[in-house]
Amino acid sequence: MNFNMKRPSLTYAFYFIAAILVFCSQINVSNAQGFDPLLYDSSVGSKAPDFTLKDVSGKEVSLSSFKGKPVLLNFWATWCPYCRKERPHLNALHKDYKDKGLIILSVSTDQSTAKLKDFMKNTPADFIVLSDSNGTAASLYNVGGLPTSYIVNREGIIKQRFVGFREWSDNGSKTLIDKLLDD
Repeated sequence: MNFNMKRPSLTYAFYFIAAILVFCSQINVSNAQGFDPLLYDSSVGSKAPDFTLKDVSGKEVSLSSFKGKPVLLNFWATWCPYCRKERPHLNALHKDYKDKGLIILSVSTDQSTAKLKDFMKNTPADFIVLSDSNGTAASLYNVGGLPTSYIVNREGIIKQRFVGFREWSDNGSKTLIDKLLDD
């Protein structure tokens, strides 16, 4: 028996069967509802959980102290490259919107407050930076990836959640913030 002649036939048969399986799996794709756990968040539309954390100077700050003001709540860490990339955009957003009433609360999830303070010396923020070294606030918000940001309206309701890097200084983000300020 000559195995060299059967080998190409088996290869072609394998590819043919694989193609049929791929084709059949695509027939009902348009009817399927995908589930992405990062897109699904039951907190949107609900009251933002309150927390009290210390800022980098040691002063206690509560989310509830900003009642009546729109808040951009941003969870991040010093070791996160996308969080670092987001920092200049948050500074620019703060500069453009601080006089319009937007509060930016930047919550560091770093376990070391000393590391956070060192980072802040080299990379200052124009907005409020809080330390969540034990993960209390991050747990309340079910933060699973960094950066994660929440838009909280004047009534303390979470309007939107964003997981991952966002250019907060771009026109789309500014439109979002303008809408928040108008509500």
